[in-house]
Amino acid sequence: MPFLDHLEELRWRIFKTLIAILIGAAVCFVYSHTLLRLLTHPYEEAVSSLQAQGSPGPVDAVRHWIAQLGGDGAETPSVQTQNEEVRDRIPYNRQLQSLKVMTWFFVNLQVALLGGLILASPVVFYQFWCFVAPGLLAQEKRLILPIVALSVSCFAFGTAIAHRIVLPIGLRFFLSLEPADMTSQWAVDDYIGFVLRLLLGFGIVFEMPVVSLFLSRIGVLKPEYLKRVRRYAIVLIFLLSA
Repeated sequence: MPFLDHLEELRWRIFKTLIAILIGAAVCFVYSHTLLRLLTHPYEEAVSSLQAQGSPGPVDAVRHWIAQLGGDGAETPSVQTQNEEVRDRIPYNRQLQSLKVMTWFFVNLQVALLGGLILASPVVFYQFWCFVAPGLLAQEKRLILPIVALSVSCFAFGTAIAHRIVLPIGLRFFLSLEPADMTSQWAVDDYIGFVLRLLLGFGIVFEMPVVSLFLSRIGVLKPEYLKRVRRYAIVLIFLLSA
């Protein structure tokens, strides 16, 4: 296929991908309030827990949450029911604040766009596959479907770990650092941005072993190269995590 034909096909693949993302974002925008309740639930639970404990120190707050995590296994109410119960116990000065006129619109838009990208991910993968498949060998084509399925599973597992474990521990720790005579007010756009970056970051990190495995199987990454750059990778990981 001539080079210009490749560019034309790439243009149409990108166009179809963007249309799918926009449709997914529109669907998520309709249900953005439900998604926001899901994202703000860990904060409301953290505030309610610290209020009940009388603002303990960071170590005690994390220890108490870990004890709650290993509870008696009783049935857990829905997120919406939990949020309504928790919100009644949160004082006004600890609720998430909207400090600008357009804050809620942009927060809903941000959540909708990320949700639309997740909903449209099958279409994104399909368009990518249609573009690169003609240039792949038969052995490489057989690897695509298992790799994609494993990548999606790892991404979902990573975001679940971040939402259910890492985020509650982090919120309780940060809230417990406040002095007893001071109260901070968190802006909702900063909080949602922080949560989305955390979820997305954990999802990508959990995908990296699968991506590395695929690149190694098709010969892009060599074991010798990985051994050679391992020390630099460890230093880079520590720098990025800081």
